[in-house]
Parts: sequence; structure tokens; C-alpha cells
Amino acid sequence: MKSRYVLSVLTLSLAAGSALAVDASSIQLASTAAAASTAATAVPAELTLTAPELVLAAATAQAAKAAPAPEPTTFTEGWKFNADVGLNGSSGNSENLNLRAAFGGVRKSKPMDTSFGLQYSYATDNGATSKSRGEAFIRNDWNFDDSPWSIFAIAKAEYDEFQAWDWRASLFVGPGYAFIKNDTTLLKGRVGVGLTREVGGPDNDWIPEGDIGVDFTHKLSERTKIYFTGDYYPSLKRFSDYRLVAKAGLEILVDPELALTLKIGAEDRFDSKPDGGFKKNDIDYFILLSVAF
Repeated sequence: MKSRYVLSVLTLSLAAGSALAVDASSIQLASTAAAASTAATAVPAELTLTAPELVLAAATAQAAKAAPAPEPTTFTEGWKFNADVGLNGSSGNSENLNLRAAFGGVRKSKPMDTSFGLQYSYATDNGATSKSRGEAFIRNDWNFDDSPWSIFAIAKAEYDEFQAWDWRASLFVGPGYAFIKNDTTLLKGRVGVGLTREVGGPDNDWIPEGDIGVDFTHKLSERTKIYFTGDYYPSLKRFSDYRLVAKAGLEILVDPELALTLKIGAEDRFDSKPDGGFKKNDIDYFILLSVAF
């Protein structure tokens, strides 16, 4: 009789323990569900986006990123500048130094595009100056709304210690036409007339010349582009006299955060009848680091 009583007590104890365990588990599950519900309700309703709203938000952000810069309202706004420098040399059995530096700016707007540049090259060979040449220019292109036609004007001044002249000044004006103009490629031709004068040389008169030129740029990628600029200057007094200037190169954006670009190129200047026994061709090769600001 006593053993049955003990067995009954044990059975009741086990049942009570199981019930308490089940109740504890239920309480824990209920607490977890309540916490999750509280966390969900803690997020403001305006921050929850549906799938269409997420797609629309992404498209809006992309459109804002690709949106063009605002149109400049004054001539002092909208400028982009760059400073370039290249240097190489040697010391020992031979003493050589080559320096090339440049500074320029570009301003683009719907009614007109303006650019200017300053450039100087200096070289020595065994301590003696072998090159000292400077150049400055300013160019303006007046655009006609969405038409490929434009009017250009270019003024240029050149200094060269190793020519028969000391200074050369030129001014040209005429129409231009954009054969290709989109986000990746520009191919533009121009035909103009103007005057050129070589100061300090055998002929100090203003000489009428023509200008047949082409400008070409093409983006190979977001960081790389190639370019070519060429000008043919025939004398309008003696058609056998002419000059050619061509420049081509490759530009690679090395560091977008620092706006640092590597420029590699060559420039050729040809004169059909140079004075003073100088050579017809002058070719410059250059590797420059450029910073934009």
C-alpha cells in the first residue's frame, strides 16, 4: 500500500514538472514572438519600400548621377583647368635635361565653347640650351543650337629660340562642322582664313594664310581616350609655302580621386620653306602627368 502511494506521488511530480516545462517553453516562445513583433513595429512605415519603389529609387539615383552639369550663367563659371608637367634628364658623362610644362582651361556651354593653353618646352645638351620654345593660344567656337555648324576664332602666339624668327603671331576665323558628336566621339572639321606674322625674322610682314583643320577625340573607356588635332596653313600669297601642325596622343585617368591623368603623345611642326637654313620638321615626344581642377 505504501509503495503504491510513493509511486502515485512520483507520477504526480513528473506530470507537474512536465507541465511546468511546457509552460516555460510557451512563455519563452511568446516572449520571442513579442520581441520580434516589437522590432518590426519599431521600423517606421515610411522606410519600408516595395519592390517597384526600390526599382524607381535606383533609377532616380542613376539619372541624377548621369545628369549633365548645370549650364554656366556667367563667363567665369563652368571652367575646368589642368596643369601638366614632364621632366627627364641625365648626369655624368653627358648632361641632359628635358622639361615640358603646360597649363590650360576649357569652358563649354550651349552658345559657345572656349579654351586656352600655355605651354613651354626647355632642353639642354651637355649644359648648352638645345630647346627653348613657348606657345599660347585662345580659341572660341560659337555654336548654333542643335546644328552641327559653328564659327571658330583662334589667336596664337609662339616663341622659339631655334628658329629664324623670335615670335610668331597668328589669327584665324571661319566656319566649323561637326561630322560626329556624341558622348564618346567628336570629329570636327574647320576651314578659315587669317593672318600670320613672324617677328624678328627676315620677313616681318603680315602674311595671309588659310587654315584647314580637324579635331578628333574618342573615349576608349571611362578612363582612356585618344585624340588628334591637325592644321594645314597654306600661304595665300605663295601657295608653295605652307605649314603643317599635327598632334596626337593617349590620355589615361590614373587616379580619379586626385584627378591625375597620364598623357603620352607626339607633336609635329612642318614648314615647307624655313628661313635661316633650319630643318623643315620639328617633332616632340612627351609623357606628362596632368592634374585637373
